Amino acid sequence: MKKKGLVIIIIIAAICLFIALKIGKKIDRGTVKQKGEAGQEIAYYTCGMHPDVKSDKPGMCPICNMPLVPVYKEESQQAAAGQKKSQISKIIYYRNPMDPSITSPVPMKDSMGMDFIPVYSAPEVEQKEEVYYGCGMIDGSCPGCDKEGVDEGCICGEHTFTIKGVRENCPICAAPLRELSKDEADKLKGVVSRVKIKKEQLVLAGVETQAVKKQHLFKEIRTVGKVAYDPDLAIAQEEYLSALKSRRKIENTLVLEIKERAESLFKSAKRKLKLLGMSDEQIKKLELKGEIQSSLILPEEEMWIYGDVYEYELSWVKIGEKVLVTTQAFPGEEFEGVIVSVNPVIDSRKRTLRFRAQVDNSGLKLKPEMYVDIMIQSMYRDAKGETEVLAIAKEAVLDTGRRRIVWLDKGKGNYEGRIIHIGPLATAVIDGEKVAFYPVLKGLNPGEVVVTKANFLIDSQSQLSGVAVSIYGGALGGAEEELISPVGYQH
Repeated sequence: MKKKGLVIIIIIAAICLFIALKIGKKIDRGTVKQKGEAGQEIAYYTCGMHPDVKSDKPGMCPICNMPLVPVYKEESQQAAAGQKKSQISKIIYYRNPMDPSITSPVPMKDSMGMDFIPVYSAPEVEQKEEVYYGCGMIDGSCPGCDKEGVDEGCICGEHTFTIKGVRENCPICAAPLRELSKDEADKLKGVVSRVKIKKEQLVLAGVETQAVKKQHLFKEIRTVGKVAYDPDLAIAQEEYLSALKSRRKIENTLVLEIKERAESLFKSAKRKLKLLGMSDEQIKKLELKGEIQSSLILPEEEMWIYGDVYEYELSWVKIGEKVLVTTQAFPGEEFEGVIVSVNPVIDSRKRTLRFRAQVDNSGLKLKPEMYVDIMIQSMYRDAKGETEVLAIAKEAVLDTGRRRIVWLDKGKGNYEGRIIHIGPLATAVIDGEKVAFYPVLKGLNPGEVVVTKANFLIDSQSQLSGVAVSIYGGALGGAEEELISPVGYQH
């Protein structure tokens, strides 16, 4: 009986010891785990609702105002490795392990219960960035012009030519060429920001693009005017012809005083004609003809039309440009002509400039002092006089007031913001329709693709990301965003 009781006690003791050992191991494991978590290094803090927000210290999410949670270094590395792997290849569909012709866009099982096999896309080949070579002379003194600094005559102070390919020396300042850094190349190209946007977001925003190419640009300026009745100009012409005759008569006189007086009267009469709007060519024709233009006071086969344009339209008003004249007195009829002179002085009250056009007046229908409507048709020409110039659609340009920015589609969701220089707003005919275009003076090349629709949304995304960078030291969008400015891109 005593032996039986002893055995029971031993069994109970063994069971208690076994339970104690199990509990001890669990406690030890829990303690070790807690220590392991406490010893891990924190990589950064992020928001559970907005993982794009990152910060190097605890705080509140700027979007939802929730506390930021820590992300440990090991977890960050695993996530980065997973992201890198996903960038290398992506699952495009799943196929039946027994019959490859049977596919599915989502994971599933076949009739035998076997899992479909994922089929991956080919690894994406990383696009190599173009390499630029130059002498690196961006700011400071110009060795090819002067030693004190960049002036208006300096041709190489900025070196915006950005040489591609290896050459021995800079063709402008003869300095040795070297491979430019990314920041130097971006500064030369006027790049202000880069952003990557997902395909779904692009489709949702309705992004549209257009290739940059050369166009024939023109401008149609509509204004009002009247048929000339200008007795003052007619009298001035008569005075000029009289002074010219007097000058010719006394060319051989020996009295110097009389000769100087005649010369003074002639110059004064010629100056008066110029102030009234006559050009040197018109004055020359007046000399050859030897009589005043009676069309200034009476109807003739050719009549003068006076019109006014605003100050900001002056670049389009040139001698020789065509005009079309209409009047309510003869509806449906057009009178063609050309601009023959432009006044040298702007009206200080109306901020306008007067031009004169000479138009055909068949049938003597146009009468002096008759009101008319005028349309000036002016072609845009570049500095070389070419009429076919590089142009960009008006919708593609974001005008901040200080600079003009366009967004270029670099492919695969990558977009680049770039500063450009443009000329006056003009018009081009595309597929029979008139479309507003700007001539490109600097900053774009033929064939580059610019965003023409939803570019404001891309620009806003870049600005928002730039502000977050300056505040939190991270980046909205993580690897999908790269900004040029360290303090964030802002207009």
